[in-house]
Amino acid sequence: MPSSPARPNRASIAVLPFTNMSSDPEQEYFAEGLAEDLITDLSKVPGLLVIARNSSFAYKGRSADLRLVASGLGVRYVIEGSVRRAATRVRINAQLIDASDNSHLWADRFDRDLADIFHVQDEIVGRIVNALAEILPSARPLVRRRATNLDAYDLFVRGRVLAPQSPESNKVARGLLEEAIELDPDFADAHVWLAMS
Repeated sequence: MPSSPARPNRASIAVLPFTNMSSDPEQEYFAEGLAEDLITDLSKVPGLLVIARNSSFAYKGRSADLRLVASGLGVRYVIEGSVRRAATRVRINAQLIDASDNSHLWADRFDRDLADIFHVQDEIVGRIVNALAEILPSARPLVRRRATNLDAYDLFVRGRVLAPQSPESNKVARGLLEEAIELDPDFADAHVWLAMS
């Protein structure tokens, strides 16, 4: 049996895929998009090692002991959560767990208008960093330029999920990303993903 990766000396965290609690399976992309955005935002926090999406998303849909997941990824902290989207409302549950003893460092539920999704993401990252303050005393979440148009963000997240799947889905993704840019020409992430696709 191969040995598990050694845990790094600095603070290390993995964001697991968020569970789609909506009755609509099409909302899966929204839950994935939220987790991906948290990975991106947390990776900008000085002193925090964040596991890449491809590694943490390997646990999607799998029920496993968080201590084993953390050991397999070589991290101490794990973020998991769920998203329920209905009409113009969204409910996000998120929790930060110290996998060394399965204790909750922080957990919260956010019930908001979908139009506030970007503010909710910033708030979640801020609260996670605050919960880690003892090991990251100088850490401050970084401000990043977000989409200003919810429809553009929705198109972007759909395109980001489709782009790497296959050449056919990449063509569909390009159209979605181009639409996102038309709605919000300054949305930098949409331009990046369009270029990569």
